Amino acid sequence: MTTATSPSADQEAQVPRAKAWRFWLVAGVLGALCVVLVVAIVANLPLKDSIAHAQSSLRDAQRAAERVGDRTGSFVGASASALPPTNDPVLREGDDPSTGPDVVSVHASDGVWAAAAQARPDACFYVRLEIGAEPRYGAGTACTGLAAREAQEDRW
Repeated sequence: MTTATSPSADQEAQVPRAKAWRFWLVAGVLGALCVVLVVAIVANLPLKDSIAHAQSSLRDAQRAAERVGDRTGSFVGASASALPPTNDPVLREGDDPSTGPDVVSVHASDGVWAAAAQARPDACFYVRLEIGAEPRYGAGTACTGLAAREAQEDRW
């Protein structure tokens, strides 16, 4: 007659150890992923700040151009040389590129005003105003007011 043998004490001790090892493997991988995620978020904070600064500079220049357009019915008086000088943003003529988030390249003509500000190298934001139309926004790699004339989006 054969009898069923029960697992030995060594075999029973091995099962919980294997389960504990798998738990710690999963917990370690999840912990490492959390660390990577936090590092990625912290590493991109300066980019977020640079984007916000460039867009803020464009809004400041846009408000000045809208005041000129509302007062005169034209944007000719909203060129970089015609607008009052400011410390932030610094305004440049439309063919002179923006070199940072606080430098705005401005193109002004009778019916169209456009501006560009560089958030980082090869990343610029645009705003375009046209008499009687809603503002248009865009982004691109060329950081000039002339390039900003191509902005076609209704938001950034």
